[in-house]
Amino acid sequence: MAIAAAVIAFEIGTMYGSSGIRTSRGAAAVVAFGLVVRWAIAHTWIDVAIIGVVVYTLLRQLWHHRMYGRFASWGIAMVAAVYAGGLLGFMVLLRGLPNGFSWVAVAFGATWAFDIAAYAVGKTIGQHGFMTHISPQKTWEGVIAGTFATCIFLGAAFALLSHSWWQGLALGVGVSSAAVFGDLVASMLKRDTGHKDSGTVIPGHGGMLDRLDSLLFVAPIVLIFAALSG
Repeated sequence: MAIAAAVIAFEIGTMYGSSGIRTSRGAAAVVAFGLVVRWAIAHTWIDVAIIGVVVYTLLRQLWHHRMYGRFASWGIAMVAAVYAGGLLGFMVLLRGLPNGFSWVAVAFGATWAFDIAAYAVGKTIGQHGFMTHISPQKTWEGVIAGTFATCIFLGAAFALLSHSWWQGLALGVGVSSAAVFGDLVASMLKRDTGHKDSGTVIPGHGGMLDRLDSLLFVAPIVLIFAALSG
């Protein structure tokens, strides 16, 4: 997860850089990596290292000769780091729970169920646009199909894991909403910078953000549910 977070932060910096806004993408990747590691290993020196990179990256802007955009450059890099590392860090917390491996599998499986069903149905029979100013290809039919598939998957998974199936349905609604917002935020980033894909790290499938955009928002929802359900 730490490597994935670093790649996502680097991809965001690259996208903004190619659109004319130079960012400290290397620092963003380091901070994102550190944030995920910090969830796994609570140590003062990790906090000090993260703060050191953040402050150094800000002070480094003082030596850039461009007139405008220096603080924005630093800000975008740090927001990218928190977006990637802060949200993916929830997967580390999930893994640390009792039955943590099962909860991680639930998060991945539910996300994939939503993404696959939403894409397949939206691509084949989707006619009514959903948030098309952000994602022109997204449709209501796809969102509904994704929600339906996620609820079925989680209802069955919870039954197998000795939980109430209706809890799976309830979590399915929350996960589906999170998956939609995760995808829309990534689409917004790509639209802001004029990119179709976030990168090319996965040949034929785009970048790391393209693959994990929904999971970034799903992970906190699953963690909250897991903590509340005991």
